Amino acid sequence: MATTYQQQRDRRTPPHVALADLRFVSGKTLDEVCVAASEVLDKPLTRGALSAIENGLRGPSARVLAALEVAYGLRTGALVTNYEPRTRVA
Repeated sequence: MATTYQQQRDRRTPPHVALADLRFVSGKTLDEVCVAASEVLDKPLTRGALSAIENGLRGPSARVLAALEVAYGLRTGALVTNYEPRTRVA
């Protein structure tokens, strides 16, 4: 006997919103988001770093994503990425 969960369709990628668009609709400036995120990180998140993340030139760490969730008032785990940090050769 199959449960209703087993009868569901395959999952699809849900709609997403770019971080720059999230910042725009929240009415926050780069500086405001950086200050709020820096308080969570206990180190500065620079305007350049946030801009690079928003434009896809840099991937955010899990800690930065968590700080951005706080800065935007989102639930924990709301921001996800497939970014994998580079590994350094010793």
